[in-house]
Amino acid sequence: MKGRKKISNNQKALRGTDQPCRMDPQVPALGPTNTLPALPKSSLKGTAKKLYSILGTEMLCNNMLDVASLDLLVAYCREMALYNDMMKEVEKEGVTVEVETKSGTIIQINPKRKVAEGALANAQRLASEFGLSPASRGRVAALLSGNTPKDDFADFEIVDIQEP
Repeated sequence: MKGRKKISNNQKALRGTDQPCRMDPQVPALGPTNTLPALPKSSLKGTAKKLYSILGTEMLCNNMLDVASLDLLVAYCREMALYNDMMKEVEKEGVTVEVETKSGTIIQINPKRKVAEGALANAQRLASEFGLSPASRGRVAALLSGNTPKDDFADFEIVDIQEP
């Protein structure tokens, strides 16, 4: 009888459904793999693809990536690629550009600089979701290690004040 194609133990681990009752006993259970899932249908190109392979592999090795968050990772890679590409062009063209108007030539900030700033702001918001910014990395590390903040007043002894 033909049914669904079996899912490997590694894929089950990536999806977070690696319960002992669901694991295939003939295939040994492996730890997290170092291979990223295939890109979504809207595939990445150029700088974004390089960022996806580097950052995705790093996040996968640190158990920070699951299948549900791949779309956010793709969005982050696109924003960072846009930022990097625009800043390369700004470095070539200069921070300011001359624009011809009816009244003459004016000098203004390169519009690619504004695009780069917007892309960086979007990437920073997405980075905080993944724990990639320094502040959010500290919160994620604390959650993963199980450390809870210590009560600063726990070491003080309780003094009973009696009136004379």
